[in-house]
Amino acid sequence: MARSDIDALNQTFGQGLEKGDADIVMSVYAPDARLFPPGSDVVEGPAIRDFWQGAIDAGVDGGALETVALEEHGDVAVEQGRYQVRAGTEVVDRGKYVVVHRRQPDGSWRFGLDIWNSSDPVASPA
Repeated sequence: MARSDIDALNQTFGQGLEKGDADIVMSVYAPDARLFPPGSDVVEGPAIRDFWQGAIDAGVDGGALETVALEEHGDVAVEQGRYQVRAGTEVVDRGKYVVVHRRQPDGSWRFGLDIWNSSDPVASPA
């Protein structure tokens, strides 16, 4: 695996959000991928597309993933990074993530496990 493989997946993810195209976002995930979004149950397989479509429908139209560390272990690579999510010109969330990438049967790499959490403070109950 080359760092460029991860950079390309992260760029594709961001482009999908910018274009409002959940199919592009979904293309970075393996067919058996699992998503671990904050405040939600695990999202699996094709339902990941629906999750991202919901985010796009809610106004998310951009984002950036920045790799901080990457370890490769055979057909698995673990990426640690920072993210930002945008709606228009406003950053609506920022935080950290871990993605476990898996080499696919065709030799390509895809997101296998994707978990993130916000670095923004949680609002206090009124």
